[in-house]
Amino acid sequence: MSLKISIIILSTCTVLFLTITPYILLYSIGYRIDLTEKKITTTGGVYVKVFPEDAEVIVDSKIKNKTGILSGAVFVQDLLPKQHTVLIKKDGYYDYQKNLSVKEKEVAKLENVILFKKEIKFDVLDDKSQFSLLKRNTPEKFIIKNNNLYYSDIPENSQLTKEQKSKALLKNIVAYEILNNSIMWLGADGFLKSSNTNGENTEQLSQTILKINPKQSYQLYALSQSIFLKEGDKLLLFDKETKSFKNFYDSVKEIKVSQDGQKMVYFNDYEIFVYYLEKNSVSEGQNKILLQKSDKKISDCYWLNSDYIIFSRADEIIISEIDTRGNINSINLPQTIFLSNGLSTETGKNIDIKKPNIFFDQSNRKLYILTGENLLASDRILP
Repeated sequence: MSLKISIIILSTCTVLFLTITPYILLYSIGYRIDLTEKKITTTGGVYVKVFPEDAEVIVDSKIKNKTGILSGAVFVQDLLPKQHTVLIKKDGYYDYQKNLSVKEKEVAKLENVILFKKEIKFDVLDDKSQFSLLKRNTPEKFIIKNNNLYYSDIPENSQLTKEQKSKALLKNIVAYEILNNSIMWLGADGFLKSSNTNGENTEQLSQTILKINPKQSYQLYALSQSIFLKEGDKLLLFDKETKSFKNFYDSVKEIKVSQDGQKMVYFNDYEIFVYYLEKNSVSEGQNKILLQKSDKKISDCYWLNSDYIIFSRADEIIISEIDTRGNINSINLPQTIFLSNGLSTETGKNIDIKKPNIFFDQSNRKLYILTGENLLASDRILP
């Protein structure tokens, strides 16, 4: 081999080494060339945890993984910082798809994904009057009578004397809430106050009088660090700086708190909102989020767990996640229920859902549906 050819080969190898080696080094520490943006950038990743296990996780229609039996999780690395599509599938279950934004040197997490069965089994219950018992709230230790607070007539209070039960603990109040070992109440004088559970050591919390409307109903909610007051359909939030109630939302049918105590859902006939009582990365810095806006009347709404709700509107029953990143996953349950175990009603072995009333029982994780003359109970919806 001539000297000239040797020099050409050596020069070529040197150029290739100097060109390729930096790219290999950059690639090994997480840098990539973004051809769309025409720049070198660091990558991120996506972490997915899903129930049930053994689900297929597909990122951008090309990266495919399967969750394990033990962890139920998948970690996909080396993704360019942009929008990625995550599709989760399992036979017999509704698909879950999320458009997720990945940032440089960060991992976007989907940690609470639940896949719901396409066929949920239901049994028909004999006595539809049970529905009102299911929806009845747990009896409380206290009760308001004629604007005075008394011990209620529940087994927990059975050891109290007649004198204790007949004596008003607090007078001239319109709403109250139990908070740890104290009672918070709104007085008929328009001031928010607190005391111990014996009605002693009273402290005034508000400085501005709230005009009390005797024709309205009032309900207090002490949630995390926030205090809410429902006045009729209007929801007020207590401002701790001004020590007064401020308008929060004008039309609210009901408030329900998530199991983790960090969120509440409030809704009216056509809107469902989620309010984050504590900071949460999933809410992207927003406290109040419009989750659902409907052109059909919403009847009721419940938390399934701290990440999913179930609500009814017109003839529909819908399960929705509360993760608003990218898009909101929701599914409509079938409008025809097929009864399990060969059971049947007067109209046959299937029931069409018409203007359902629903209740989700946290204790057994079953959905109850009252539709027409039938009361139905599902299998466990959640694990």
